[in-house]
Order: sequence, then structure tokens, then C-alpha cells
Amino acid sequence: MATLNDSTDKATTLVQMEQMLSSLREEYRKVQNSLIECEQKYETLQASVDFDELPEKSFARRLVMNTRELFESKIFSDLTVTLDGHEVPCHRYVLAARSDCWNFSAMANTTALKFDNISYNIGYILLKWIYTDEVDHRLDEMMLIELMQVAKRFRLSQLIERCERLLIAYVDEKNCIELYKHAYELNAPRLMESAASKIYSFRNEMSRDRFDILSGVLLHELLESKFKYPLHEAILLQRKDAVDLCLADKGPKLCSRLNELMNVHGDCPLALALASGQEATCRTLIDHGADVDGKSKNGEALLLYFLKKQDYWACEFLLQHAARLDCVDPVGGGNLLHVVAACKAESATDKEILNTLIQRFLSGSVSSINSTDSHLNTPLHLSIIHDNVALFDGLMKIQQLDLEILNREGLPALWYALTKNNTEFQYASALISRGANFNAIRPRSGDTLLNLCVIDGLLEAAIYLIKKGASVDVPNAKGETALYLASSSGLDQLVQILLNSGANPNVQTKENRDTPLHVAIRRIYTHVIDSLLGEKAGSNGCRRVPLLFEIYNSDDDSALSLAVSLGFYSVADKLIDFGADVNAKMPDGRSLLFRLISNGTVEGALYLIKKGCCPTSVEPNSPAPLFLAIEHGVTSVVSALCQCGADLAAKNPNGDSPLWFALCTNHESIADILVEHGADVDCWSTGPNGCMQTMLHRAIDENDERIACYLIKNKCDVNAIRKEGPSGSGHSEAVEKQTPLHMAATWGLLDVVSALIAYGASINAQDSEGKTPLHLAVINQHLAITERLLQSHHIDLNMPDRAGLTPFAWAVQGKADQICVAILKRNPQVALQVDSAGYNVLHNAVKKQDFELFLFLLSVHVDVNVRTQDSERLSPLHIACRVGNDLIIRNLLCAGSRINDTTSSKQTALHIAAQNDKAFVCSILLENQIDATALDNEGNNALHVAVQYGSLECIQTLLTESNINPFLANSKGYGILHLLGLFGKENAASILISIMDIIPDYPIEMPDPDGNTLLLFAFMNENYLLCREAIRAGACVGVCNRHFVSIFNYPMSSPKFLFRILDQLDHEPKWAEGDSCSECKVKFGITTRKHHCRHCGRLLCTKCSEHFLPILKYDIPKPVRVCNVCYDVLTSGVSQS
Repeated sequence: MATLNDSTDKATTLVQMEQMLSSLREEYRKVQNSLIECEQKYETLQASVDFDELPEKSFARRLVMNTRELFESKIFSDLTVTLDGHEVPCHRYVLAARSDCWNFSAMANTTALKFDNISYNIGYILLKWIYTDEVDHRLDEMMLIELMQVAKRFRLSQLIERCERLLIAYVDEKNCIELYKHAYELNAPRLMESAASKIYSFRNEMSRDRFDILSGVLLHELLESKFKYPLHEAILLQRKDAVDLCLADKGPKLCSRLNELMNVHGDCPLALALASGQEATCRTLIDHGADVDGKSKNGEALLLYFLKKQDYWACEFLLQHAARLDCVDPVGGGNLLHVVAACKAESATDKEILNTLIQRFLSGSVSSINSTDSHLNTPLHLSIIHDNVALFDGLMKIQQLDLEILNREGLPALWYALTKNNTEFQYASALISRGANFNAIRPRSGDTLLNLCVIDGLLEAAIYLIKKGASVDVPNAKGETALYLASSSGLDQLVQILLNSGANPNVQTKENRDTPLHVAIRRIYTHVIDSLLGEKAGSNGCRRVPLLFEIYNSDDDSALSLAVSLGFYSVADKLIDFGADVNAKMPDGRSLLFRLISNGTVEGALYLIKKGCCPTSVEPNSPAPLFLAIEHGVTSVVSALCQCGADLAAKNPNGDSPLWFALCTNHESIADILVEHGADVDCWSTGPNGCMQTMLHRAIDENDERIACYLIKNKCDVNAIRKEGPSGSGHSEAVEKQTPLHMAATWGLLDVVSALIAYGASINAQDSEGKTPLHLAVINQHLAITERLLQSHHIDLNMPDRAGLTPFAWAVQGKADQICVAILKRNPQVALQVDSAGYNVLHNAVKKQDFELFLFLLSVHVDVNVRTQDSERLSPLHIACRVGNDLIIRNLLCAGSRINDTTSSKQTALHIAAQNDKAFVCSILLENQIDATALDNEGNNALHVAVQYGSLECIQTLLTESNINPFLANSKGYGILHLLGLFGKENAASILISIMDIIPDYPIEMPDPDGNTLLLFAFMNENYLLCREAIRAGACVGVCNRHFVSIFNYPMSSPKFLFRILDQLDHEPKWAEGDSCSECKVKFGITTRKHHCRHCGRLLCTKCSEHFLPILKYDIPKPVRVCNVCYDVLTSGVSQS
């Protein structure tokens, strides 16, 4: 189909090319016609040039135009031309102007002309051209050639040239030779050149008979002008006349021309002539000096060249002309004997010539008989290979013939004699009778001829050699003997013959270490196996070498292991029947059963077990067969081993039991078999740090839920606790007292937890730290496990661990919101559980200002009004106000915290904020409408507390933002100024200033129930700044309480503080009032008058104020009454006092 398509494509391409060529020719004709028209116009214009007239009106122009109009016109006609019976009116002056044939002298008296042997069409075209100078470019080539012949007759050179131009367009492959001949005859050099070029281009596509129309001279001229090797071309065209003309040149080129090779064909002239059988031409070439020992394109001598082509006539011709016999093939390296060995002859004549050639070649030098070609084959090799009996017989007659020469393949001639398809072995017998070595060895492979016969399946040849006495146990380079090769090829008849001839069946190959029995088993040659086992022993009584079964190849396979591995159980039965041991150990010490299980040969393993193989065999550094079967997942083998008594409590080198190993290797079906046959599902073994643990502990510890669930479902001990090892090891693990449920909850093994609960595991068991499984699930934030544990009706949510934390407390600490929700959903009361300090989780979160935890607790809707279980009974809002976290406070209020709840001492959140100087907290509370007038157990409102604890900003906030009563006295009768004097700190003066700024008319001398004022309390506490500010606010310095105590008689360690107070007075103070002297306590009456110290304002008697001094700092220049103390201050100063 592909060939048909290729042919179609080529035909299409050829048609397209022909169409294109036709178009080009048409274009060429148009161009030629346009050129002719241009030339005509040019000639007319040149003839009509007249500088005085326009060209159209010139005489010459008018003469040409008139002449055109006279064609076939009788006007002015003075001549009649007869064309093939037709008369055409003509004009003598026009014909005379065209050719000398019709000049005026010759035509003076002529009135009629007859054009003989000219057709009417050609004559008409001729006359039309004479008058109009026009030739139709559409004329075909034959008409143009005929027109050229007529033009040559009348010597019309311009017409000849015109036709020549037109004909050039018609030159192609088909007519180029004919046009070349016509061009030569018509003396048309341009047409001749064009035709010659076309001939050169298409020479190889032209048959030689097309050149027969050319004369020898014309052909010789063509070849000499266009071809590089004219002599070669002449011979190829079989034109002896042209050959003779080529050889006629006796110049120096003749010798080289005779022997030069041709570029295209690569042959010399003599070779071309010999190949085409041109005997006469060959003799002519030799006569002119052609070399009969010349070379072909491959560098071969001509005799060798034609012998290869089996052209016996050419070989005989060359020998007749003394060609040399010692030529050597440059390609194959052989001589004439090598080449003639492959020659055949069909006809009787050729056979006769060939035999003659063989005899001629054999009569040459003796050294050529044993010479070798490029493949190191001798003529003897080739005569056998090509079955050339004549040459073989001729060679065998020569005594110097070497029979043992090896060719490049390392093979002697005897090998090729053995390969001949016959039973008589004529060549082999002849060679052996001449002494050929039938035990010859091929160097490259080390094979004997017997081995090679077996390899190539030459059964008869192998038997022939054995009968001749060939050695049967010679191994080749691979260690393969003839018996091995025969076994590998299934030649059971030959195997028997070899065994009966003493061949050793136990010889192993070098690489694979296979014996003949190995290879026969591998290739399933049962007849060969029977022969090797001795079932087909010969009846000739020959003593055979015993067959050994315990021989192992490179894969450590014996004959039995190989048969079983390959599934050839019938063969294995025979081997066992003949003595093969099913419990035999491999070279590595392992059993065959181990090998089969390792290789996944299940049927083989079952076969061996059935045949009585030991299931408990000890394998060095390897697991027992049971473990191996488990590892490979062969259920049937495990079942068979269990039935045969395999040890189910055995341990592998890693200390694993069969059941654990089966589960680890994902073979649950095998595990079922093991459990069914009594395997222990607990199987205590050594665990971490030497402790003792069950398989369930191990599975959980290794996070293997699948194994753990399997063990649980098969009723293992679900509450087992790890134990110490025999020597006390693993103590730390043992004292943990963690059950499997604890471990599963810790590791997040949901399926295991579910299974344990379902199969009765103790859900509230506590480990050494008092933690239950729920504790551990919460601590590790395993939500799914927590939810599963909470589903149990027996779960105890209130059980604390040794740290006193319940599972809910751990959940809160871990911020496990979902777990908290789950626990609260199960039991909402767990949120109320408190620690040893009486704080629940919300209290602690607020106290620690753990905002994230706080928000989390709000998100799970913890009660925001629950109180601490201590003496203070604080709510979360109270604690938040104490720590001063505005975000927590606002969120608590938004979450529904009761703003007016009080502590055990009846303090509100505002009291606590004021106590802790949290002014911004006070503002928040006041914004949320807290009761600012609330009183605690001591009758203190928030302002009392703020003053007592020196919370300046809180005081300002309370006084400016609330409706609190600043004049209220507490249950002890203390107002805020009393408390300021009693508990005033460093900022007491600032507090007083702030109070007086906010309440300018605040009674600075308000007494408590004992008559104590702010100034008196401040003095008692030695608060100088507060005393100073109180005096500046208008406090009376000389006031006394109900116990007659004033700043003047209050016991002090030194009077300096009092003097300092008095010294700082800068204006006359307020006078004290009373009915007795503040110094001596004498009551005033008629005899005792009241006086006031003008410096301090105290109420004194005359005796106690007897000093008079001017007080310049009061702008009192005249002496006034002062007390004794003030006198000392004014006269001595503070430092002197």
C-alpha cells in the first residue's frame, strides 16, 4: 500500500513539473516574440531617422508600412509565385530586398516563380515573413525546422535565426537528440548548444538506441564537447565508431583516458566494455594500451571484480590476456580462492569455465591455499560454507593444507563441515581422515566442537562426534559441559548418550553454579529430568556417575528447592522419591521452608509442610517459620503451621509474640487464626525502662489504635496496670498506676477509649497523681475523648486530683472552650467549684487579669455573680475593681454582674475601687448607676474609704461625679476631715486642698464626738503639711477637745514640731472660745478675765498671757498680749526652742 502511494505521489509530482515546464516554455516564446517585435521597431526607426521630419512621416517608415500592405495584394504586383498549386501575387522589388537569390538582374524578365518541394503552408509563412517580417511563435518544432530548411535554401539568414530562437523553447528530453542533429545540419549553433546541454542533463534517463540517429562523427563531437569522460560514454552507448574516434587521438591524454575511472559508474573503459560483452571494443582498448590488471572503483583488480560478479566470460578474457593471479581483495582481504569459493554456475558452459578457473587458481602459489581473508576464513572454510565441492576436493589433494586454522569466530573448518545438513558428514569424515582435531576448542567461549553442536541443536553431529571419541566433560568458559548444554536444550536422547558415555551430571557452571539437573528443572524438561534421575538408563550396562541432590547453585537452590519454588511438584515428588531431603538446610543454614515463605511461594510451603517438614525448626539469626509466614501474610501457611504444632508463645528476636507481630503487620485474619488456636491476648512482656506491660499497654503507647481495639475486642485485661520488672526495673512506670484508659486518654486515641468503655474499663480510676482519665483528656485538650467520657453515666466530674483541680478547672486553665461547654452541659454545677483559697475559676481569672481566660469563661456562660468562699465574700466585680481592669469590669457589667452587691463587710464595688485608688473604675461604676451613698459595716461610704486610704483622684471623682454626702459622719462620728487627720498620708495636704477647692465652705473645724478637729488629729500624727493647710483653711490653732487637749498640751517628745507650726503662722489666727483657760484650766469669772494670745488665738487667763510683744509679721507694731509658748517662739525662734 505504501509503495502504491509513493508511486502516485511521484506521478503527481512529475505531472506538475511538466505543467510548470510547459508554462515556462510558453513564457519563453512570448518573450522571444516581444524581442523580435522590438528589434523590428528598432530597425524601422533606425532606417527612418530624419532630423527634419517626424519618424511617422519619413520615407523609410512609409516604405516599410506600404510594403506590409502589399502582401497578397495585386496592386503594383509584377510577379506571381506558385505554391503547391496556389498563385500568390508578389513584387520583385520586395523579394530582391530580402535575398540575393531574387536580385534585379536575375528577376528582370521574370513574371512568374514556382517554389517546388515546398508545402503551401510553409511557402505562405515564408512569403508573409518576407513582406511583414512576422513569424507566428505558435508554430510547432517540425514546421519551424521545415521553415529553416526552406530559409537555408533561399539564403534567408534572418529567418533562420528567427526560427532558431523559437526552436530553442521546444528543446526537451524527448526531442533534444533530434533537434541536435537538425541544428548541426542547419548550422544553428545556438540551437545546437541548447540541445547538447539538454542531452547532457538527461543522459542517464536516455536509452542508448536513441543515439543511433547520430553519426559517429557527430556523436564524437557531442561527447567531446559536453562530457568529461567521452570514451566511457561511447562504450556505454556501445558505439565502436565513436570509441575509435576517441582513441584516434594519439596525444598524452590517451593513456590516462584508457584507465581513468568514471565518477558516476566508477568503472574504467575496459571494465565497461567487459561488463557489456563488447569483445571487439575490449580488444581495441587493450591494443591501445588498456591495463588488464586495472582497478575497479573499490580498488579491486578487474579479474577479482568480475569474479565476484560471477562474470566468467570476462574472467576468462582477462586470463587470456595475461591478467595476474596474485591479486587480493581490498574489501574482504581474500584472494581469488576465497572469492571463487562463493561462485556458482547454472549453465554447463559456466560450470566448465568455473572449474577451469578453480584449477588455474589452485595451480598458483601454495601460500595462497592457507591464507585468510578479513574474517580469517581460509579457502577451505569457504569451500565448505558455500558447498563448493570442486574447490574442497581440489584443496584436500594439497598436502600443505592446514586443517586447524581458526577464523575470526574461533572456528575451524571441521565445524562448518559438521553443520552441513546431512547424515553422512562427507566433509567432516574427509577432514577427520586427514587428521582434523574433533576436540578443537573455540578460544573465545572455550566451547568444544561437541559443545557447539549441542548449542546449535546439531544432534546428529553431536552423536557423530561422541562416536568418534570426542571428550564429553570439557567445560567451556562458563563451566558448561555438553551434558549441561544438552539438558538446557531439552535433548533427552543426547543426555542419555552423554550419561552412558561417562558424562558427570554434578558439574556446576561458573556463574550460576547450576548443574544439568538445575537447568532441566528450570526449563521443565521432564524427559531430561527422568534421564538424569536414571529412569531411562541405557541397557548397554554403562556405569554412570551418581547424581547428587544436595548441590546448591549461586541462588542457594538445590534441585528440590528449585522445583518447589517453581511449582513443579510432580518433579519434586520424583526428587523426594529418589532421596532429596525436605528438611535439608540451605548454605546459609536456613531451611527450605524458610526460603519458600520468604519468597512468597505459598503452595511450595504448604507442599513441604504436607511432606513432613518440621514447623519449629530453628533458623540462625532469623525468625521462626511461623513469624516469617505472618510477615508475608500467608494465612494458609500460618494455619497449617498452627495445626502442625507451631509454638504460639515463641518470641522473635525483637521480643514480639506471633499475635503482636501479626497485628503489627496488618494481618488481622492471621491474628484471628492465632487467637483461635489459643494465642495469649495479654502476653506480658518487657516495656519501657524494663517494666512489665501487656500488649494493650504497648499498642496504646505506640499509638496503634487498630491493634489496641483488636485486643480489647478479644477480651484482654482492660484495667491492667504496668508492673515492675523482675529486678525492680521500670519502677517509675509502675508507680504511675495508669490504666489503659488513662494512656488512651493521654494519647488521644478515641477509638481505643470507646472500646475500653464499651468493654468495662474503670472510668474513674485515679493514677498516682490522682488524675482520672477525664483529667488527662482535658489536660491534653482531646475534645472528642472528653465528650466520649462524659457520655458515661458513671463519670465523676467533681473528683479533684492531688493539686485540688477538677477536670473543669484544668479545662479552664487550658482555655479549652469546647471542653468547658461540654462539661458544663453535662453538669452546670462544676463551674462553682472553688480552690483551697475559696476562689473559683472566674475569680482567679479576674484576679490574675487573664483577659483571654475571662472572655472564655463569659463565652461558656459562667455565673458572674458567684461569691468567693472565704471571709470576704467577693464577687468577680469586686475583684475586678480591686485589680482595676476596666475591660473586665465593663464586660462583667455587660454580662449581668450586679453592681450594688456588697462584700461581707457591706462594701460595694465603689468602696473597693476607692480603697485601691482606682478613680477610672469609680467613674465606670458611677456611669453604671452604682449606689454612691451605700455604707459599709462601719458606716463609711466610698468617700470615707477614699479619704482613709489617701485616694486623691477617687476623692475628686466622688465629689464631682456623684451625689455622695461629703458631710456625713460614720458610725464613730468621724467625717472625712477627721479620717484625713487620723489616716492622712503624704498626700493628705493635697487631699485637703482638693476638698476645699471643691467645697470651699466645708467646715474645717467640724469636731468629732470628742471635740477633736482635723488640726488636732493632724498634729497628733505629726502631719506638718496637713496642719499647715488646715491653718491656712481657717482652722483655730488654740481649740481644745472635750478633754482639754490642744496642740499646746498634747504630749510630744519635743516642742519643736509645735514651734514649727506656730512659726509658720503668717496672719492673726482665729480666736478660740471657751469658759476656762486653755493653759491652766481656770474658769473665767468676775475675778478672772478672758484674754487671747494675739499670736496663736488661744483663750488664756491673765497669768498665762502676761507677756507683751509687737508682732511685726502680723503688722502689729505695738506690744500685744501673747502666751508663754508664743513668746518663746517669737523671741527665741524655732531653732532655739
